[in-house]
Amino acid sequence: MFKKMFEKLSGSKPPEFKESQMDPKTEALIHAIRERSKDDPLVGAKLGGKEIFQRLLDSMKNEKGVHVESLLCALGALAGYSCQANLRAQALAKNMPETAAFQIIATNDGKQYFFGDLLNDALANNQHSVWGLAAGAAQRAGANEFPDINEIFQHTASVLGGEQFGIPRISENNRASDTPINYLKAIWPLFFPTVKLFCPNPVDWPILYGLAIQEAIEAGKSVIDPSLALKIVMESAVPMSKVDLANL
Repeated sequence: MFKKMFEKLSGSKPPEFKESQMDPKTEALIHAIRERSKDDPLVGAKLGGKEIFQRLLDSMKNEKGVHVESLLCALGALAGYSCQANLRAQALAKNMPETAAFQIIATNDGKQYFFGDLLNDALANNQHSVWGLAAGAAQRAGANEFPDINEIFQHTASVLGGEQFGIPRISENNRASDTPINYLKAIWPLFFPTVKLFCPNPVDWPILYGLAIQEAIEAGKSVIDPSLALKIVMESAVPMSKVDLANL
């Protein structure tokens, strides 16, 4: 199932767009987003979130339907890393070192991980943070219990570099088909051109993924408790916001 999903995604991979080389359909889309953004600054993130959700949903479908836990895990992983990618892109745009916004921690396994207030803001503290958007959707879907987001941050830091890092603490019956890090490695490069197409401003990348998560929580509320859906998302998002994707 996992292999088939990536074959579907790879088959629909969009090219890197340059305005001088855009086809008429893409050019019309960009123009429409720019015009509508005058009244709604988040229109690109809204449309892009729906596009990303639908593409991932379609790619995960099989004869039994869609494994919702895997969909939520994948979107959580992508959303978490988008918080880091956004800050990297902002730094480069200002001619600063790409990792200027982060505190970098190296571990005994030879890897490095990224921390910092700005990263946490995009992930959990801002109005349109991943946590804010996902929790809002869970609440609207009927959730009456919410995971302790601070505890998820603390746990992530405590297992940094260990075997339990990046493994959502979810019961066996509700685990995704693969790990957040494997979803991230495989899907991020395929979706990134689409994300940039809808949201040229990197600040909007986590918002786009947060809105895609909202779509997933709403779509899956009849088969998975929204409280559990939110936990899967954030148990995937928090550790994936810390990883060094280029060296995984």
